[in-house]
Amino acid sequence: MGLQDIGEVHKAKLIATGGYNSIWLVKLHNPLHIKSTLVSQFIVRLPSDDALVPDQINNEVAFKAFVAANLPHIPVPKVYFYHATSQPQTSFIVEEYIDCPPLSATWMSLTPCQKNNMAQKLAAILVDLAEVRFDLIGGLNPADFSSAPTVEGCKIFKGRGKFHRNDCYPIGPYKSTKEYILSCYDREIYYYTNAAQDIDLDLFVDVTAQAFVEDLKKKRASLAESHIADEPFVLVHGDFHGRNILAQGDQITAVIDWEFAGSYPLSETLSGGDVDVVEADSEELDEENTVWGRKIRRFIQDEVVKRKWDQSQISLLMGDGSLTLGEARVEMIP
Repeated sequence: MGLQDIGEVHKAKLIATGGYNSIWLVKLHNPLHIKSTLVSQFIVRLPSDDALVPDQINNEVAFKAFVAANLPHIPVPKVYFYHATSQPQTSFIVEEYIDCPPLSATWMSLTPCQKNNMAQKLAAILVDLAEVRFDLIGGLNPADFSSAPTVEGCKIFKGRGKFHRNDCYPIGPYKSTKEYILSCYDREIYYYTNAAQDIDLDLFVDVTAQAFVEDLKKKRASLAESHIADEPFVLVHGDFHGRNILAQGDQITAVIDWEFAGSYPLSETLSGGDVDVVEADSEELDEENTVWGRKIRRFIQDEVVKRKWDQSQISLLMGDGSLTLGEARVEMIP
């Protein structure tokens, strides 16, 4: 089934615009039978012009299917059908519409008890994901769940997406943490060498772009000669926060936006810091994130202790990982 099989549309409404997608709610005049389900409305996800297509589409679809098959207690929207091409204009995902607000919109209306229950559930989900192990660092192929290129926000940021291909730098999957880190340096070296129109020149006050590239090359050469230990490669959501959790009260109805998910070293599970439950657009909400982010972190530690994790892996999960890895995964600036 494809878009051409959809009947007359009653209404199409733009409900969200993210960094790399626009999200549309489509309602039909006459319901369709899709995968044994009668569907009268659904979500269409359309990638933006700088999305990493087709990998970003494939990755989103693959991880939703993988979680549904292997972690069925973690609710995710059903994907009805999709099309992944090298062009954003011909790529899309059609998926289940779940009529619930994001947790970030309802969190402040929850009682302290409900907040506590929700925080424990979020912690348990992160631990569940961290218990899924992979042989390689990478994304997933939706056809067979085999390893695929990584899909990361840092590979799109400021025009990097146009270079996300193997003739520019290795895009994965990767056999080791060291191979992955070196590819991150390759990404930045290629970017600063070939993207003059996208580079923020305000960054280069005390050093030229050429000198910065030479510095990156020296760091890469040094890392290539060093030993970098591997950690377990685990399932990382990549964008886990209150806007991507749909909830009714303290019940989670869906975890959404899996486009940046992947298998990464264990210490990258919480690499973005604590889990934000609200959008911190005021001092009060910023404090709310601080308080509950710390509580979620404590619940995560309690959960892995209860599950009898090895202490070395608990330390990795809670942030005792490679600083070199953390630095390599983000944008590199002078």
